[in-house]
Amino acid sequence: MSQRTQHPIAQIVGTYARPYASRFSAGIFLQLLARIPQRVPALVIGVAVDALLIGSAAYTLPLVPDAWIPTGQTAQFWFTVGLLALAVSLRGGLDWLSALLTFGATVDTIHDVRIATYDAVLGLEMGYFDDTGSGSVMSVLNNDVNNLRNLSGALTRAIMFGGQVVVAYAFMLLLNWQLALAVGLFPVVLAGGGRIYSRLLEQRYTRVREQVGSVNDRLGDAIDGISTVKAFTKEAHESRRLAAHSREYLKANWSTVRLRVGFDGFSWSLSNLTHAGLLLFGGFWVLNGPPLFFTRELTAGTLFTFLMYTKSFLAPVRAMSTDVIDAYENGHASAKRVYDTLTETRTVDADDGPDIAVTDGHVAYEDVTFSYTGDGETISGVSFDARPGELVGVVGSTGAGKSTLLKLLFRFYDPDSGTIRIDGRAIQSHSIRSVRDAIGFVSQDPFLFDGTVRENVAYAEPGADHERIVRAAKLAGAHEFITDLDAGYDTEVGERGVLLSGGQRQRIAIARAILHDPDILVFDEATSHVDNETEIRIKESFDSLAADHTTFVIAHRLSTVRDADRILVLDDGELVEEGTHEGLLDRDGIYADLWRVQVGEFDAVSESFVADGGARESGREVGR
Repeated sequence: MSQRTQHPIAQIVGTYARPYASRFSAGIFLQLLARIPQRVPALVIGVAVDALLIGSAAYTLPLVPDAWIPTGQTAQFWFTVGLLALAVSLRGGLDWLSALLTFGATVDTIHDVRIATYDAVLGLEMGYFDDTGSGSVMSVLNNDVNNLRNLSGALTRAIMFGGQVVVAYAFMLLLNWQLALAVGLFPVVLAGGGRIYSRLLEQRYTRVREQVGSVNDRLGDAIDGISTVKAFTKEAHESRRLAAHSREYLKANWSTVRLRVGFDGFSWSLSNLTHAGLLLFGGFWVLNGPPLFFTRELTAGTLFTFLMYTKSFLAPVRAMSTDVIDAYENGHASAKRVYDTLTETRTVDADDGPDIAVTDGHVAYEDVTFSYTGDGETISGVSFDARPGELVGVVGSTGAGKSTLLKLLFRFYDPDSGTIRIDGRAIQSHSIRSVRDAIGFVSQDPFLFDGTVRENVAYAEPGADHERIVRAAKLAGAHEFITDLDAGYDTEVGERGVLLSGGQRQRIAIARAILHDPDILVFDEATSHVDNETEIRIKESFDSLAADHTTFVIAHRLSTVRDADRILVLDDGELVEEGTHEGLLDRDGIYADLWRVQVGEFDAVSESFVADGGARESGREVGR
């Protein structure tokens, strides 16, 4: 589990926004500064109403020397117009520059968070991906990282609205501090309600972000398996499954909406009651003099200014209590998921030891045991010795542990007990990066990246020249069909290599594995999804490579490893037989029965194999 924190926002901001602190600070300062000219128009209009329209007071402005103010009414009118134009222009310029600085810094910060989160995901051990759906991972990398913009926007708006409130209230205190104190009760009441609202909203948004990941998991499965969906005409079934997940998202989202609408109504009612109350109370004050314990005089112009300030005062207070809190809690829920990914402890240090020096490719397993969950052993006490240059076949029934056995060689997982050695050196004591660099790998479902044939062959060594790429392709039996493609090695393969056939993808994957000439090669069911002709070509590739590499071939089709120097037979995670094809047939054990099944001699299969096979299938734990 990852290290949890109560302050993921502070951690993310402190780490990733700090390099842009100067831009954030300058933007915030300019934004606060812009709030002063924003409040000038209401003040100037209120003074102009009393001095120019009603004539009940002299034309005076707080903090402005009387000598700066013209004396005639016409001059004072144009002075008022000039102040309004200056205030509007100054506010617009300051807000524009502030937005330029803060938005630019936000984009840079989000970029850094996305790259750091992606790097963190790439550094996680395979067990994390076994337990976490790809849709959930993508939801964090895409939706949640992007959603941090809401958090940035909420913080920016909170500062802006806070500045508006402070400046407006300061002007209100200058005009009539007694009335200002009365108006100040509104934000106190709303802040108390906002605190309760924030606590309730946080729980709901956490649930919403989790449901986004669940929906993405469902979408990813259906799109990745679209050919299977269509082949079985299961479009309606998949639609129902997505609808079920989407319904849970809808419920979580609707719970948030109901809460927000309820609090929005409360804050709207309180805001309008405050504004109406100020009009009634202030009007009475203007007409009848100071009421109750109040002592200051109140003019119509001052009341007008107060009404304008109160509206601009109440709106940001209400916005902070609804929109800002809503955006903040939404972003906070995403920040927690991003931070949990960044601090996930199931990481792999690719440089967790000295580099391993591989010279011969001698592989030895010594009493190796491993389980995925700890409940049942997937690999149990396996020992064998593969000498340099040997072609080693690994066979067994489905779920016998064939793939898992060689995943341990890559250190995708480490054994629970026992030791794996390459050239006599325990791989657990050497860096993962150097161990994997010594091994080439081709999976049963080879993954090609969207790009050209050349880019995929040279994936492990992007700087490889054309001659090396062609040599690897020839060894993999791929050069002939590549040159027949429209653009040859520069042909686009499409997403996941969809524009190529299964056999073509397989041979490009083989070329990719052997490009950097590793000492050890692993082929995991490399012929399981290809036709007989392609199987023959791939088998020829195995034979040509075996002389110079220690080669492991996990095979479902036993014909693929018939000529192997050594064949390992796994059954329920145990190494039960070992030898050559002919020797294992003479032994008349599990391998011999597997061979009879594949060549169609079903009547010759032993009864014990059939009985044990049923027991194995019903009682086997996870064996990959």
